[in-house]
Amino acid sequence: MSANKSSEETTTTTTTTTTTNSSTSAAASEADAETSDVTAVDSAAVEAEERAELQQFIGELQEKIDSKRQLRLQNANFELPGDAYFARLDSSLKKNTAFVKKLKLFTATQLETLLRELSALNLSKYISEICAALAEAKLKMTDVPAVVTLASKLHCTYADFDTQFLEAWQKALNIKATEKISNPSKLRVDLRLFAELVSSGVIQMKPGLAQLGMVLVQLIAQDKDDHSNFSIILSFCRHCGEEYAGLVPQKMQQLATKYNIEVPKSDFLSADKQLNLRTMLKGYFKALCKHVLTEQAALMNMTKIIRRTMECKGEISQEKREKCELMQASFDKLLASAQSLSELLGEPLPELTKESECCNPGTVIDNMLDSATFGTLDPWGDEEARAFYTDLPDLRQFLPNFSAPKVDLETLEEPSELTEEAIDANIDAEMDMDDPPSTASDTALEKEQEEQATPGTPNADQAASSSATCTVPCDKKMGSALMELGRQQQQQQQQQQQQQQQQDQQQLSQTQLAQSQNQQLRKQFDVFLQNLFNCVNKELIDSAAIEFLLNYNTKHQRKKLTRTIFSVQRTRLDILPYLSRFVAIVHMVNTDVAADLLELLRKEFKWHIRKKNQLNIESKLKIVRFIGELVKFGLFKKSDALGCLKMLLRDFIHHHIEMACAFVEVSGVYLYNCRDSRLLMNVFLDQMLRMKTATAMDSRHAAQIESVYYLVKPPESAKRELTPRPPMHEYIRHLIFEELCKQNVERCIKMLRRINWHDPEISSYAIKCLSKAYLLRFPLIRCLADLVSGLSSYQPRAVTIVIDNVFEDIRAGLEIHSPKMSQRRIAMAKYLGEMYNYKLVESTHILNTLYSIISLGVTLDQSVVSPLDPPESLFRLKLACMLLDTCGPYFTSQVTRKKLDYFLVFFQHYYWFKKSHPVFSKSENTSDLFPILVDHTYRDCLSGVRPKLKLYKNLEQAKEAIDHLQEQLYPQLKANNAQDASLATISEISELDEGVTDDSGSSNDQRERQAAGGSEADQMNDWTEYEAEPAAPPPPPEKSKEDLEFEQMYEKMTSDSYQERLKEPPLKATNKDIPVPMMARLQKKSYDQILSNNAPQISKGAAAAVATTTTTTATDVANSLPAATASCSEAPATESGKGSGSGAVPFVLMLRGNKGGKQQFKSFVAPSDSQLAINLKLQEQKTREEKEKVKRLTLNITERIEEEDYQESLLPLQQRNFTQSYYQKPNKHKFKHQKGAPDADLIFH
Repeated sequence: MSANKSSEETTTTTTTTTTTNSSTSAAASEADAETSDVTAVDSAAVEAEERAELQQFIGELQEKIDSKRQLRLQNANFELPGDAYFARLDSSLKKNTAFVKKLKLFTATQLETLLRELSALNLSKYISEICAALAEAKLKMTDVPAVVTLASKLHCTYADFDTQFLEAWQKALNIKATEKISNPSKLRVDLRLFAELVSSGVIQMKPGLAQLGMVLVQLIAQDKDDHSNFSIILSFCRHCGEEYAGLVPQKMQQLATKYNIEVPKSDFLSADKQLNLRTMLKGYFKALCKHVLTEQAALMNMTKIIRRTMECKGEISQEKREKCELMQASFDKLLASAQSLSELLGEPLPELTKESECCNPGTVIDNMLDSATFGTLDPWGDEEARAFYTDLPDLRQFLPNFSAPKVDLETLEEPSELTEEAIDANIDAEMDMDDPPSTASDTALEKEQEEQATPGTPNADQAASSSATCTVPCDKKMGSALMELGRQQQQQQQQQQQQQQQQDQQQLSQTQLAQSQNQQLRKQFDVFLQNLFNCVNKELIDSAAIEFLLNYNTKHQRKKLTRTIFSVQRTRLDILPYLSRFVAIVHMVNTDVAADLLELLRKEFKWHIRKKNQLNIESKLKIVRFIGELVKFGLFKKSDALGCLKMLLRDFIHHHIEMACAFVEVSGVYLYNCRDSRLLMNVFLDQMLRMKTATAMDSRHAAQIESVYYLVKPPESAKRELTPRPPMHEYIRHLIFEELCKQNVERCIKMLRRINWHDPEISSYAIKCLSKAYLLRFPLIRCLADLVSGLSSYQPRAVTIVIDNVFEDIRAGLEIHSPKMSQRRIAMAKYLGEMYNYKLVESTHILNTLYSIISLGVTLDQSVVSPLDPPESLFRLKLACMLLDTCGPYFTSQVTRKKLDYFLVFFQHYYWFKKSHPVFSKSENTSDLFPILVDHTYRDCLSGVRPKLKLYKNLEQAKEAIDHLQEQLYPQLKANNAQDASLATISEISELDEGVTDDSGSSNDQRERQAAGGSEADQMNDWTEYEAEPAAPPPPPEKSKEDLEFEQMYEKMTSDSYQERLKEPPLKATNKDIPVPMMARLQKKSYDQILSNNAPQISKGAAAAVATTTTTTATDVANSLPAATASCSEAPATESGKGSGSGAVPFVLMLRGNKGGKQQFKSFVAPSDSQLAINLKLQEQKTREEKEKVKRLTLNITERIEEEDYQESLLPLQQRNFTQSYYQKPNKHKFKHQKGAPDADLIFH
């Protein structure tokens, strides 16, 4: 069924593919058809446009040729009028002279008027004046047809006009070869006019052509060097080239040839005469091409000079700038004219260099600035900085009654650049701007008005008194009326006085109220100024600026604000950017704040420059930093800022160095990335670097200069070209680093199982990605361990390599102390712990890693500083805590818990050793400087692993705990070590004894390492030095061909020598003990020996002796035995005589006969206390004890295995270790860590 299903799927896939291909091909054919239709429509439109252009040109040319032909016929066939015609005309002097004056100022608009006057005047006596006036008139190109019409009318009216007109033109066109043309523009028009007169028949053809040819020859002859007459010749070719040289524009000629249309030609001159002029013009064009190349070379040289000047000085003089611009403009004009003449003559222009193309669009300086900007310049670096310095709030929405235009900081005109003379010059007076009317001045105005109105009352009183005195002499009838009137006036005066008093009281109360309001406003403004220095973000400073403009915007308060901002504390450098933004916002409404502040800063800066003292460095730095911030807001001009930097560079010592570095640090990046100040800033930076190299300055100043230099101009780093990964590699990375999460671990396992694990490249890349847990987010490390656990059932070899890579990475992190690898090491420790949780590694591996963390490269001597674990480094504590937090709670079996408890003792000792180091202690037995975060991490880790564990309080308690642990574990090995301390322990593979509880072997090894000589710290240092060597040797160099040939020949020679040695008889090794021959052993005993029971029994062991190659005495042989054998044993010498009742030891002495005779054997008896007998007995005892120890150790191994099986059977079923033992399945491949890792069993058991 699977086969049928796969076949159906294949068929469906094939059908789908066919349908897709057919649809794709149909879509492609439709797209091609649409493209072809669009192309056809475009080509048809282009063709129609070209045809219309060609037809228009041909129509205009034909019309011109016909009009000239008709005009020539008219001027050739005419009848001169008789005397009766001239007798009727007006011959007055006034009108004739007026007509001549009008001809001198002839324009095309006067043609009809002049023709009417010409038909009414008799000008027979003024022909010479008329010809001279027409020849000398300053005409335009548009006036030429009108002049030709007027001249034709004169030619047909007066008989001697053509002769005198030719003479006048000969005088006007008289060109000398040695003199340059004084008025080229007039000659350009005159030359065309004369050619039109000749082609129209006004001037006779033969003398006219001769005069025209002479003028052209003179122009070309004068123009060999500078080609100043090029515009005259080009104008002649444009307007008269078709008639005199048969010139047709190359484009029109190509279009006519393309569409098979004939271009009309003029019949004025023959083809031979046109060919002569055309040949002369082509020769002139060749000379012009050489001139263009020469001008281009001169322009390129000038460009190089200017570029070199800009690179060296950062500025160009105005004279050079103008000269360069003039050269650029003249070259552009010359090149355009040469292209026009090339189009007319059909001759190609020479190829110009590419640098000239860069000069075509604009001036050389602009192009050089464009070429200096590599890409888009960004003065800000990021959008946040750009918003801070450029996005200022629009104050019109906060000030609805404010009608002044918004001030644009970027469009302010740039002031002149600061120079050396400007340093000593006085700064201009402060600007004083008028304030808009405000409510604060209303009380003063009312007071003035009242003071002006008050003096009017005495005048009225005087008038009334005068009127009253005048009424006294009146009659009595009027007296009563006057008295009544006086009383009324007195009443009015009293009422006025009362009103005046009331007004005075009201005015006084208003004045007091205004004063109280002013005092309250002044207090509020003082509070505002105090709070201004607490605005440390953009929102607060913007709100403060708006509040000032709404409530405190008066002239007096603006001046007070300026003084307050200027007098900011010298240590508050952090507030300077916000104060600058405040000033920039206020500057949009009132410019006097910024102007006054800039004036104060300039004066202060100039005062510090003139003072040249080494005091108040903080105030100096505040001034230059404030200037730098204002530069970035556009308030302080770039030229002024660069001038300030230039002043500092002139006397680049002491405080000026720090001021310049502070200025460059604040605004250097901005000025360097602005187009108009980039070159000058670059020059100043290079100058600073050269001064640093050339002068012997303080190392601090040199470091500051380098810092700000590379801040503005960071070194260019070579960009690495990222090689694209194969699609399968990208897919693996996508699964592991992007798709992997808690919800889709199973899906990722299925996807990874489908990749081709048999491909070495794919499998190695998958293993590499699975080993890099530090590239994942920290919470996903557990998911990665779950993923590896899921793959272990299907790809055990790959998982084994991954585990090995994790151990290698942790080991490399311990051997290389690099803080930048901290996150990576933490992640890999977490990954290892999660692997243990998913049963990928055993507890022994975790314990070995934990002991490596607290022991590898660690020295317990405070006087010795370990490079792998410096005293101030506490990272290994964090690493061990991370591993314990991850997998410590899962050490649940009795054996693993016991091992972990042993480790915690040593871990606490390591913690207290670090904490009690003098680096973290101010005095003895204190830990004031130890990081509290590390202490909390340590305590939380131990409380999570062992909540009821009693923590040690100091280093002494930790040491006592270690000693107690050693006493508890070592008694099992004390008896064995007491017998022979040189007994070596047979090490067992730590990976195979997970459940072993007998700790005799490990304890023996631990004690042996302590008693063998030296402390544990010394042995740890020796082991660390061995392990700290680089694990991976450097790759061998590539072998050359000669090296390969040498190796082949060497291997061949070695193999041949080995084969020859095999053929030789083997050499017998010299034995230390030579057996006694049988005949010497079985010698017949004498009768005395048989009778004595104490006769020596010669055996193989008792008769052993050291052979000598020379014939010596028994004493010499005995003395030749090594004395070290006897001294190595602690057994008494009297025990060597055991087995010999008489206290004597029998020996057999083997002698060699003289002259190669056969060996002789002589027996003798040595006393038991002799050196020879003692050494022999000690050697036998040593051999016997060694055999007994091997036997006992073998029996212990058997008992240990049996005890392990017994304890395993006592455990519950859930906690049993069902992994097969080494003896049951010896061929199972298990993970083995690299050589040198500490073994927990060897240390504690």
